[in-house]
Amino acid sequence: MDYPILETERLILRQLAIEDSEDLFEYFSLDEVMEYYDLETFKTLEESKKIIHHFNNEFEKGKGFRWALELKSEKKVIGTCGYHNWFSEHFKAEVGYELNPKFWRKSYMKEAIKPILAFGFETMKLHRIEALIDPANTSSEKLLLAAGFKEEGTMRDFFFEKGKFVDATIFGLINE
Repeated sequence: MDYPILETERLILRQLAIEDSEDLFEYFSLDEVMEYYDLETFKTLEESKKIIHHFNNEFEKGKGFRWALELKSEKKVIGTCGYHNWFSEHFKAEVGYELNPKFWRKSYMKEAIKPILAFGFETMKLHRIEALIDPANTSSEKLLLAAGFKEEGTMRDFFFEKGKFVDATIFGLINE
C-alpha cells in the first residue's frame, strides 16, 4: 500500500521524510511538548531522524500510520498525528499526536484528526479507536471530547515514564 495522503483546508497529511527532521526537532526539543510524551525532550537532530524512521517502520510493518501535518501556506511540518498499537484482528488502534506550540489553540489538530479518524474507520476498517492521555493533559482531553470520544476511566500507574509511574485516562470512539 502506498502511504495515504489526506488533505484539509490548511494542511496536507503525508508520510514523514528525513527532510522533516528540523521541523520536528523544533518542537520535540521543547519540554512543554514532551511533558506528556513517553520520550525525553530531544537534545539532538539525530533523535528527530530516529523517530521519523520509527514511524515509517511501523507503517512498513503494517502496525500503524503517522502523518506529518504540513502547513500548506508554509510547507512546514507543524506536528504529527496517527495510529499505533494497531491490532487489525481486533479492529482497533490507538491514536496519538503532538503539535508545535507555535500552532496551539488554532484548531490545527482538530482539523487534522477528522480525516484521520475517517481513514481509520473507512480504510483501516477499525471498530474502535482509543486514546490514552495523562489525566492532567486537559488540552488533549478537550480535543478528544470534541472529536466524539468518550472518557472510559483512569488506569492508575499505567505507564512507567521518565523514572516514575503515571496514570492514564482512556478514551474510546466506536464506529457505530
